[in-house]
Amino acid sequence: MTQHSDRTDTAMPEPAFTPPPIPADEPERLAALHRLTVLDTPSEDELDVIARLAADRFGTATALVSLVDADRQWFKARHGLAARETCRSISFCGHTIHQDGVMVVPDATADTRFAGNPLVTDDPHIRFYAGAPLVLASGHRIGTLCVIDPAPRAAFTAHEAEVLQLMARQVVALLEGRQARQERRIAHLIAQTTTDAFVCADSHSRIILWNRAAEAMFGWSAAEALGQSLDLIIPPVHRQGHHAGVARLRAKGPSKLVGQTVEVPALAKDGREFPIELSLAMWSEDGSATGGTPDGFAAIIRDISARKQSEAERVATEARLARQVAAIEASDDGIALTDAEGRFIFMNHAHAAMFGYPNAAALMGQAWSVLYGPDEARRINDEAMPELFAAGQWRGETNGLKADGSPLEQEIALSLAPDGGIVCVTRDVGDRRGMEREKARLRDQLMLAQRQEVVGQLASGIAHDFNNLIAAISGTAELLRHIEDDRVRHHALRIQTATTTAARLVEKLLTLGRRVPHPKLVDLRGMLRNVRDLVEPSLTDPLHRIELAMPSAPIMLLTDETELNQVLLNLVLNARDSLRLGETGWIKLEVKTGPLEPPPGRLAIGCLPTGPAVMIRVSDTGCGINPEEVSQIFEPFFTRKGEAGTGLGLAVVAGIIASNGGALAIESWPGAGTIFELYWPLQPQTGDADGSQPDRDLEVAGLAGKTVLVVDDSPAVVDTLVAMLEDAGAEVGPCLDVRDAVTAIKDDPGAWDLVITDYDMPGMNGAELARAVRRFRPDLPILLLTALPRIHKLHQKQVGLFDAVLGKPASTAQLAAAAGAALLAARERTNQCVS
Repeated sequence: MTQHSDRTDTAMPEPAFTPPPIPADEPERLAALHRLTVLDTPSEDELDVIARLAADRFGTATALVSLVDADRQWFKARHGLAARETCRSISFCGHTIHQDGVMVVPDATADTRFAGNPLVTDDPHIRFYAGAPLVLASGHRIGTLCVIDPAPRAAFTAHEAEVLQLMARQVVALLEGRQARQERRIAHLIAQTTTDAFVCADSHSRIILWNRAAEAMFGWSAAEALGQSLDLIIPPVHRQGHHAGVARLRAKGPSKLVGQTVEVPALAKDGREFPIELSLAMWSEDGSATGGTPDGFAAIIRDISARKQSEAERVATEARLARQVAAIEASDDGIALTDAEGRFIFMNHAHAAMFGYPNAAALMGQAWSVLYGPDEARRINDEAMPELFAAGQWRGETNGLKADGSPLEQEIALSLAPDGGIVCVTRDVGDRRGMEREKARLRDQLMLAQRQEVVGQLASGIAHDFNNLIAAISGTAELLRHIEDDRVRHHALRIQTATTTAARLVEKLLTLGRRVPHPKLVDLRGMLRNVRDLVEPSLTDPLHRIELAMPSAPIMLLTDETELNQVLLNLVLNARDSLRLGETGWIKLEVKTGPLEPPPGRLAIGCLPTGPAVMIRVSDTGCGINPEEVSQIFEPFFTRKGEAGTGLGLAVVAGIIASNGGALAIESWPGAGTIFELYWPLQPQTGDADGSQPDRDLEVAGLAGKTVLVVDDSPAVVDTLVAMLEDAGAEVGPCLDVRDAVTAIKDDPGAWDLVITDYDMPGMNGAELARAVRRFRPDLPILLLTALPRIHKLHQKQVGLFDAVLGKPASTAQLAAAAGAALLAARERTNQCVS
């Protein structure tokens, strides 16, 4: 026999033998064999003795206790053979287990089943074999007791076969006895080590077994409990019922409670009652577990106090989870969970609906990638998943794929669950992205408008200087035309023609940066929401907020959307900048329609619209504006923000409001906040687009005998104006320094009938001069003669400081007409416009 380790594995030639067939009950047979837990265990004297006795009794070289396993035969006891096992496919015993009695092979070389068997042709050269099957009480044949010899035998008597069978039965008895002893040891070990109490009682309810877990559970030691009645652990109120139940068992046999698990109350040594779970079994002396009159009871008892508490907590938790699930289902955000393999195990309705599915059931068990196109799923795997598994979370934007194949723009937040699954919260951002694109368009539009205004301001500065020169030249030419000399008049006319052309060129220069309004029908509510959404992200202090209060019905305006947006955005941004960091503050946008009341605050820009209009109130709780600065905030380049401000925002606002026929009122309390009330017409204003004076303003009122104070920092302009006014019959007081003009009016306010002033002058501008004049002589007419007629006309129309405005250059007739208009306007001045 060729041996490898302790197993004989012989190279097999072409088979000339019959491998043993597999029994019909092979699975059950193997299970019975394995339950013996004898395979691969050390040798045992009792079985080794039987093997030696068998070899002696039958005079063979070898005797074996062979157990036939799935693919081998393993020798529990062996005599005359060193190998511990051989392959089942070449075993003789594999054939024997199919026999009811002893299988005898007198000469293997003459038996076609075994002639070519390696165990015959090679070591140990079997010629004679006799084996008796080992049959368990269950009827399963698990192996054999066999005797083997290298010499053939002519006969094996029936008596010998009977002896071999008796010896096989003894082997079975030893194996089953071994199993029983082992099971008892295991049962005892389990009884003493289990966390469940194990209690046995006789038919009279006297305790006969009490394990350590019972000691710990009930508080009674085994010495105290053994021999005592089960009443020891039964609450008094239940003892009578227990006694009656035991009596019925003794009289009628097994109860329906046997084999069942029930919950009953129990009693501890300290008198404490607690719930237990009890599994009941019973036995009889004949060894049966259920038949006949019981001789004893066995109970496995478990303290379920903790479980009851856990169940109560579970019920509370389930109720809480039910509320949470309800909240999740009510969420507008999509919420889904996957297992560790990425398959959906939960999804709320919002998530399914977001992807176009009527319910979540269709997606349960599906991989998350089914909701994305191949490229996007690959991007999520490559970009999102590594960060998710490294950091535990990931947030970003993706493009999903709806059930109908349409795209879904979404923002998702992924979190890694403890079990390796993924929690996904997703939000449809398609509408938001659309809004962001619209906001970006609006921002670009507003920035373009601001840039145009800056270009306009630069152009205005250049035009101002040119117009001053042109005014002096044109005025001088106007005076030369009155000289009685044809040649002089001819040259003066040429000069005037040239100055007119120059004035037109300057006028074209002023159009740089000027927008052409494009009125369209818009809903004011949407514009206010856009302004709020644009400014709100820039509120860096969590204590600051923007509130919006407006009617539910649409508020339709026919207006230039960009211009109104520019006004609203400037007002709201200034309100934002006035809020103090670290303090609670708010900005509130309110809208009022219908009949409008005169504003409680000071009307700083324009006049109240006479037609249908809307009032937009922008209020804040910021730092407020000092009273002396309220009149200055709309002047170009005036800023309260230091280097952070341009001084152009509210100047631009002023021009836009006035050009649209609107008005702006201000109330401010230093340290407490500011209220701006914007009055905006529902329809664009009609009238002269270039802001020229109404026809009545062009009525020429005689200047003869009027005393006029002329203020301009250009000597040439002053000389020209003096000459032109004196030609019209006026008495003129010229001033090159604004402060001299203020002193002249202060010293004798009643001496003057009219003030004609430039705007841009060193030390004090025309608006500041006008305010000074109003303090000393509120009814004194003031004519603004400016090199920037369009821009400053709009501005002064807002602040209401001037009674008339005339652009440079101007002819004698134009100057006289404007002066007359100023005199007339001063007389008709009303409280509708702020003086």
